[in-house]
Amino acid sequence: MAFKDLTSTEQKVYEYIRDNDFGDYPWVTAQAARVLGMTEEDVYKALSELTKKVRDNVWIFYDSGNLHIVAD
Repeated sequence: MAFKDLTSTEQKVYEYIRDNDFGDYPWVTAQAARVLGMTEEDVYKALSELTKKVRDNVWIFYDSGNLHIVAD
């Protein structure tokens, strides 16, 4: 799969991650949903799909009690 396979929702979430520094700062799903005008459930579903469709471009990790997400 590739970027051409992303839905518009997945593309929005990907761009939000890519354009922000959630590698150094914790990811907050509620904040992402608010900024993107989505529900938290839709954000989680998009994240799940991103890890399948563009898995080499999205990294999700847990550090010091916080979730971090990086995209390039």
